[in-house]
Amino acid sequence: MNIAIYLRKSRSDPEDESMEETLSRHKKTLLKFAKTNSLTILKIYEEVVSGDGLFVRPEMVKLMSDIEQDKYDGVLCMDIDRLGRVDTKDRGIILDTFKSHNTKIITPRKIYNLNDELDEFSTEIQMLFARQELKKITQRLKQGVRRTLEDGYHVGEPPYGYRRIYVDKRPTLQIHEEEAEVVRKIFDMYVNQHIGSYLIAEHLNLMGYRTRANKPFSRNSIRFLLQNPTYIGKIVWNKRQHIKKKSPTDKHRSKLNPQAEWIVSDGVHQPIIDVDTFNKAQKIRTTRSHPPSFNGTIKNPFAGIIRCANCGQLMSRQTSKKTGPRLLCVNNNCNKSVTIDKVEAAVYEQLKTYLHQFNLQVQTETKPDTEPVKKDISVIKKQLVTLNKQKDSLHDLLEQGVYTIDTFIKRGEILTNNIEKVQKALKEKELQLDKTNKSVLAEKIIPTLTELVTNYDTMLPNEKNLLMKEIIEAIYYHREKISKQNDFEVRIVFKQWI
Repeated sequence: MNIAIYLRKSRSDPEDESMEETLSRHKKTLLKFAKTNSLTILKIYEEVVSGDGLFVRPEMVKLMSDIEQDKYDGVLCMDIDRLGRVDTKDRGIILDTFKSHNTKIITPRKIYNLNDELDEFSTEIQMLFARQELKKITQRLKQGVRRTLEDGYHVGEPPYGYRRIYVDKRPTLQIHEEEAEVVRKIFDMYVNQHIGSYLIAEHLNLMGYRTRANKPFSRNSIRFLLQNPTYIGKIVWNKRQHIKKKSPTDKHRSKLNPQAEWIVSDGVHQPIIDVDTFNKAQKIRTTRSHPPSFNGTIKNPFAGIIRCANCGQLMSRQTSKKTGPRLLCVNNNCNKSVTIDKVEAAVYEQLKTYLHQFNLQVQTETKPDTEPVKKDISVIKKQLVTLNKQKDSLHDLLEQGVYTIDTFIKRGEILTNNIEKVQKALKEKELQLDKTNKSVLAEKIIPTLTELVTNYDTMLPNEKNLLMKEIIEAIYYHREKISKQNDFEVRIVFKQWI
């Protein structure tokens, strides 16, 4: 039976044992079990991050993906709850993946076949109980954290200007004087000298100051610092709610909680800024114009597409009372801003030109020679046969005692990776061959581009954005500091399959 091993530390493991020690101990146990039961181990997945959600555990996501490719007959783990004390939705995804691909869950106590009704019921019950236990543990931890915060201690990453210390074994903050001077300078420039966040960041960067991550200050980092009540000796918790990832490609997201749900207390740490200065900064901050936050409606047709040609960063939409919506680079002193309507006009003209060129290209296209691709496919298939023979030989060497389990796993991982690479190369070549009689321009680009150009004036920003993202990789914008309003360049880069 070809299997994978999945290792993950649980809250039920000894607290005084490190994650590395736990995983090493479990690995030895499972390897011994696999050897005794003649199980062929193809890969070991070691989870080194915590989290009760499926998609915050990268190794589990990889395992699910490999199961969907029918790589394993079973997955060996210490117990059912190692697969995850997850909610109903994630539990359904895990169990459905194992069941639909006839992959067994193997533990030292029992083998579970999810296509057997009794085993399926038993597995669901055990994972449900594990989830309820996790909820109890999490609730106790939250209560402990809340008590710590209400007592004025600080939980989480120390903000710029502070360092972590412990008082009576509880975490709090100590002023880091070198950084604290920068914080005082920022508030003084903003409140007393009436200098905006953009120029403050520019000044600090010219003086050689850097953030704790050793990056230049930006207008956003200055604004974030200016509204942090930690600097006046306050502790604020539960201000934002982190949204659970629903898929492996989801980005980290959060939303602002109602102010009534915030935990606010007087910290035991020393303040860096006086309350009067901080309040003045908040008053100034709320009356100045800032880039709008996302409210669920796309107003920028170039959202996630247009980039600064100088630094490569995505450009931001900002509304100006004088000129209306503008596009600007998020990095200070990088690329001069421009109104969105002027960029739209320039992009639209380029799209019309490309549509004309693509139509002409399709009319004059000649069918490419497919023989070189066919020869490549033949060579790759031979490589795949050879690799599979080598993989079969590994099992013989393991049974003969020539290889130890560790050596077998290492060699097996190398061969498995090589087979996956060759299979991927074969798939790409076969796809290339399949497309030789099809025009990518005619099949994908021209219909979308025609719709975009024809209906551009009547489309909403989100509709334009959706169509552009189907065919455009990026739009690069450049404008010299001394140039006039209309003197700028845009360069459209279409997706690679064009």
